Amino acid sequence: MKVAFYLGSFNPPHYGHLTVINDGVHQFGMDKVVVVPAMHNPTKKEKPAPFDIRCSWMERIAKQFGDNVEVDRIEELMIPPFYSYATLHALRTKYCNDETYLLVGEDLVKEIEDWMNGGQILKDWDLLVVNRPDGALSSSLYRKCPTLFNMFIPEIIRDEVYYYFNEHGKELEL
Repeated sequence: MKVAFYLGSFNPPHYGHLTVINDGVHQFGMDKVVVVPAMHNPTKKEKPAPFDIRCSWMERIAKQFGDNVEVDRIEELMIPPFYSYATLHALRTKYCNDETYLLVGEDLVKEIEDWMNGGQILKDWDLLVVNRPDGALSSSLYRKCPTLFNMFIPEIIRDEVYYYFNEHGKELEL
């Protein structure tokens, strides 16, 4: 089976993430896209929404794709820090009988080499690169700009995301 892993903070998930997932299934013909939310990205200073909440958001989104997309909470079983190379190693071990790929939005390709063991990731993994329609926009920008938030957060989770960030005094102020 052809399996692509899509790692990210998903804080919050937005349409750019859905585009990457959709292209993984349809453009690249993956049998399965495994979405892997980061427990905590050691390179980011901001504290994300709790892991369980971000996983729940992604699980609701994954259901829209049927059996082709699933969420893997593998980092719950790992010892910090949660670097992508360690997560990818654990995933490759778990999915050892499958043909595995790393699925990324084009905005991240140039950054991979700067990740912990990024050169090794580029050497060991076949990348599936998706041109995201939102370009350089990121989840942090959506949290800071209400207009963008309403335009780019998937409707299926929009109310939950709004409620979380509003109730917890995060950057989102709608």
